[in-house]
Amino acid sequence: MALLARLLTATDRSGVEARLHERFAPAAVVRLLGAVDARILALELAEPARVEALAHALRRLGAAAETAGVLVAIVANEGQLAQLANAGFEAEAHALMTTLRNVLAPQTRFRMRDRVLDLRDEARVMGILNVTPDSFYERVAGVDAAVEKARAIVASGAALIDIGGQSYAHWNPRIVSEQESERVVPVVAGIVAAGIDAALSIDTFKASVADAALGAGAHLINDCSGLADPALPEIVAKHDAALVVMHLKGELNVRSTGAYTYGDALREIVEFLYERTEIARHAGVARESIAIDPGLEFGKEPNTDLEILDRFGELTALGYPILFASSRKSFIGRIFNAPAKDLLIPSLATAGLGIAAGARMLRVHDVAQTVQLARMYAAVTPHGRAAIGWADRMPGTPETAGNSRPGSAV
Repeated sequence: MALLARLLTATDRSGVEARLHERFAPAAVVRLLGAVDARILALELAEPARVEALAHALRRLGAAAETAGVLVAIVANEGQLAQLANAGFEAEAHALMTTLRNVLAPQTRFRMRDRVLDLRDEARVMGILNVTPDSFYERVAGVDAAVEKARAIVASGAALIDIGGQSYAHWNPRIVSEQESERVVPVVAGIVAAGIDAALSIDTFKASVADAALGAGAHLINDCSGLADPALPEIVAKHDAALVVMHLKGELNVRSTGAYTYGDALREIVEFLYERTEIARHAGVARESIAIDPGLEFGKEPNTDLEILDRFGELTALGYPILFASSRKSFIGRIFNAPAKDLLIPSLATAGLGIAAGARMLRVHDVAQTVQLARMYAAVTPHGRAAIGWADRMPGTPETAGNSRPGSAV
């Protein structure tokens, strides 16, 4: 028989690490993982000469580096980058190592005031609760109806509820802060009074609405404007609350035909989110309380939305938890030429792409189905497998005797 070499891989890094720990000493595992944890990184510098010198230094350390003008593409692991700092490239090494560490060791907890969301394995679901009369899909009217909807969302497995009082569709008018607060604050108070166990998110970009809702007991502000209201981060910090910063090109409630073109979409999105999250941190929002959202469909054409899905993993370079929001959006409907009510399956498909690429929060209309999707992804990991409470048999299958055995197909 010919000699056969095998590949050691798994769905994610934790699976490989668990298998190595079964046979190898801890120090050996660290060395093996450190050698394979290389990624393709990119860095732009102001001077082409500096780029060439950096590439030369990296090659001497055993890394791969290719240049194009002021851009250098690098395949390196953390050990090689650590040595780069000793070769006179401290700033470059720091930037590259920060990105690599963000990718290899993503943030596993998301703090929202007194609540902490565990993001280690299973993506957590955020159910949508719209209390607007003009949302494009599934809305409720009145506090009592909203509380019952919230109860159903949590019963279906959601960890968060996103309450929206303003539609951002361009065919709907912008409402004033007082009207938005009148819609969402009583709902927050009602859910809190009902004792419903979920983190409450408010889908708003207005500081005054955020202040009122957080005062009523909300935990998180989901800002779809990318901090268009400069007072918002300070309000979030004042309440020690959490913040989702979303990328937006253009303006909410405005659709500008032909205005949404990108040279390099993910580069622009990542740079925007870095800038805005730094603003939030300087305003006092804790790093562990910040998440990001690439803003599918907000200031994008369908082709860009699909490019974001294809390159979604590039967002992990920032090191923040990623909120994925594509549920029944019109870019999907435009692909299938179908209305929102018929988009469950492709919405779930996009959510699966998001989870696989690193998203750990999913904002959706269809909570029960998305929770199943997320739990199935989590079940294949070592920690997920260990946590499963196995049923004796699949419900609905007949009791058999004699020739059946655990794990056999019926």
